[in-house]
Amino acid sequence: MRRLLRRFSAVAALSLLSAATAYAGDGGGDHRSAARGPIFDITHFDVLPLLAPLDSEKVAYRQLFAYRDASKSDAGLKSFRIVNWLEAPNHSFIVDAWSSLDAFEQHLAQTHSVDFRFAVQNQPPPDGICCIGSPIDDRQYSVVQSFGTSWIGNGLPATVGAGSALFVITYVDFLQAFLDQGDPDQGEESLVKYGADSIKANAKHLLNFTVLRQIDRPNRFITLEVWDTETDYTGWQGSAATARFIAEATPLLGSPLDHRLNILCGETYIDNTGCVAP
Repeated sequence: MRRLLRRFSAVAALSLLSAATAYAGDGGGDHRSAARGPIFDITHFDVLPLLAPLDSEKVAYRQLFAYRDASKSDAGLKSFRIVNWLEAPNHSFIVDAWSSLDAFEQHLAQTHSVDFRFAVQNQPPPDGICCIGSPIDDRQYSVVQSFGTSWIGNGLPATVGAGSALFVITYVDFLQAFLDQGDPDQGEESLVKYGADSIKANAKHLLNFTVLRQIDRPNRFITLEVWDTETDYTGWQGSAATARFIAEATPLLGSPLDHRLNILCGETYIDNTGCVAP
C-alpha cells in the first residue's frame, strides 16, 4: 500500500508540474521561451506546530534538510537556501536556483523530490499526519536583473540563526489590466530602478538586490534583498528614495507590497524560536 501511495504521489507531482508549466497565465501566451536560466524556484513551507503524537516541526525540518542535501547532486543546481520567516518561525522559504527550467523539472521528477513532498504532506501511521499546514506553494521565476554579490554561488553570508544576514523576499503583484492597456514594462522598470538606487546608496550594507519575474504570471514579481542587518534595511525603508518608489509603484499594484523578513535557516529546529545552527 505504501509503495502504491508513493507511485500515486509521483504521478500527482508530475501532473502538478505539467499544470505549473503550461504557461497560460495572466496575459496569456507561451512564456516558456522567456524561461531561460538561471531559474529561481521559491517555495513557501508552512509547518503545523507540535502535532501530537509527534513534534511536527522537528520532523518536517529534518525532512527539509535531507531533501536539500539529496538535491545537491542534481544536475543544474546553482544554489539552495532555506530561510526562516522572522514573523512566524514555523514558516520558511526554499530559494533554489537552477541552470534552466528543464534542469528544475528533472529535479522535481527525482525520487528524493517526490519523497520529500510525500513525507511532509502525509506520514502514515503510527506517526500520524505530518506536517504542513497548507499545500506546498512553489513558483518559478526568471531573472530580470541582479545587483551586488551574486545570489548564485558562495559569496553571500552563510551564518545561520540569530547571527544571520537579513534575507528579504517581497511579493509584487502589478495590475494585469494596467500592463495590457498602459506601458507593459513600467512596473518592471520601476523595480529595476529601485534596485539600482538601493545598491548604490547602501553599498556597505545591501549585499544583493535581485528582481525576478514569475514565468507563468508575467504581472507578478519578487525582489530578493540580502542586508547585513535588519537595522540597515529598516533605515532604507524610511528613506526618501523608498518613499518615491512606493508612490510611483502603488497605482500599478493589484495588492500591497508583501515583505517577508527572514534569516538563514539552520538544521536544528527549536519550538517558538525557529531553525538554528546544529
